[in-house]
Amino acid sequence: MEEDVKYKLDQIANVWNHFILEYDFCTHKINFTPEVRTNYFGDILGYFQDTFDIIFDNRASKSYSDKFSNQISLLQSIYVQQDFIEELLIIFKCGIDKGILKKDSNYSINREIRNELVGHPIRKIKGKFISSCLFGYNGGSDKIVYLRYHKDNNYEFESMEFAVYDIILRHKLFLDKYFNRILNKLKSILLSFVKKIENLEALIGTISFNEILNILSAFYESIFKYDFIYDKESLLKIYARRDEHSRYQNLIDKFYSDLKSSLKEKKEYAITLFEPKKVFDLSETERPLFDINKIEFTYVSGKTSLEDIERPVTYHYELGKIATKRNPMDFNHFGGCLKRKCADNQIVINELEHMELNIYDEIEYYCAYRLICSELKEDDD
Repeated sequence: MEEDVKYKLDQIANVWNHFILEYDFCTHKINFTPEVRTNYFGDILGYFQDTFDIIFDNRASKSYSDKFSNQISLLQSIYVQQDFIEELLIIFKCGIDKGILKKDSNYSINREIRNELVGHPIRKIKGKFISSCLFGYNGGSDKIVYLRYHKDNNYEFESMEFAVYDIILRHKLFLDKYFNRILNKLKSILLSFVKKIENLEALIGTISFNEILNILSAFYESIFKYDFIYDKESLLKIYARRDEHSRYQNLIDKFYSDLKSSLKEKKEYAITLFEPKKVFDLSETERPLFDINKIEFTYVSGKTSLEDIERPVTYHYELGKIATKRNPMDFNHFGGCLKRKCADNQIVINELEHMELNIYDEIEYYCAYRLICSELKEDDD
């Protein structure tokens, strides 16, 4: 029961983190108010996660005080989650307000139980006594029992009983219904976003570099965070110099490659977010990946130990260091290590020297750095 609503909440969180927060196109489709721009939404998600176990784990009670404490926690957590659903419906412009929620029995029955027993055990309106409620001592952990005196019943004694299972089930149905409404709204936003991506993909190669950057600035701004000098101003300067040296054309080529890859990945992710939840057959997951009886061992002549096997030369460590350690002392150390490894590669030597001469020039430094990465086939770092 709990896993299904948790999965849907995770879907909402994923859309929020990877689309709403990253793209103005998506932000403009919801009520992204100054309050929502704070960690307000994150607080709601956190509160949901913290209270799921309270609601869905019907814990055994060792005493009456334990039982009352558990039942108060259950009812109060449901109440707060109901309020947060109302907030989410407003944030995502679902067209559902509190008046509509009150007509939903899965909302109203649970809310009334909480209000009577926890919110207002003694209720007055304009000084006039309406009702009083008190926990009952009969019944086990599987039901909530309380005694009520209400004006609608001429203040006659009533014993109110509600099965805990029914309360939890009503709340689960409530969460399912409105999480689905929110997800349907988010799905429509992402479908529009995917359509924009497809339009942009069709334009690449047919319009100018400047026009591409203008579109990205208005619609796909996350691409500018992909690398050190992917800001619009730097890219335009590099593009203007692409015929001067291969380091500049290489950077532009890499930008186009990253853009196409990013668009493809983001489009696929948007689509897979709303695919049905995958259920794995345990008989398949427990199946061995190989048959131990069919493993064959090959003897390599002349190789007597792991130390004798020649390992390929790697550049990942040094490249990672010179990408971030931009001061002469660190560059001399890590750049010197890379020079020794690439002593026969003149392109790498030349670009390392260019980086050293332009250590504080963002464009020159990172254009040379990226050419080295391409030359050493380490451009996916």
